[in-house]
Amino acid sequence: AVVSTQSTGTLIAAMVFYIAMFATGIGTLAWTINAEIYPMWVRSYAISLSTLTNWTFNLFIAFTFLDLTTLLTKSGAFWFYAVVTTIGWIIFYFRLPETRGVPLEQVEQLFS
Repeated sequence: AVVSTQSTGTLIAAMVFYIAMFATGIGTLAWTINAEIYPMWVRSYAISLSTLTNWTFNLFIAFTFLDLTTLLTKSGAFWFYAVVTTIGWIIFYFRLPETRGVPLEQVEQLFS
């Protein structure tokens, strides 16, 4: 298929817009939560473990994406990711405590 220069520019602009919005919004959420949620006595170990988990799942998605698109089609794969993300969002919405205004020393009390 022939792609026009105008549609190519539109696609590139849309990707840049998406990346800019993701990087200033939800993209930093995992790192922000990890910086605030752990008590001081376990913080370095917990952040290391959560970073390992994050990159392991990134690697898993990268390795399985092409097989998933073959199994579910391209749009089906993204719908699958959307459903998994929505389920995760719902779990975090109801289970993750608010840490705004809570000193780091008192974060552990939010989980007791």
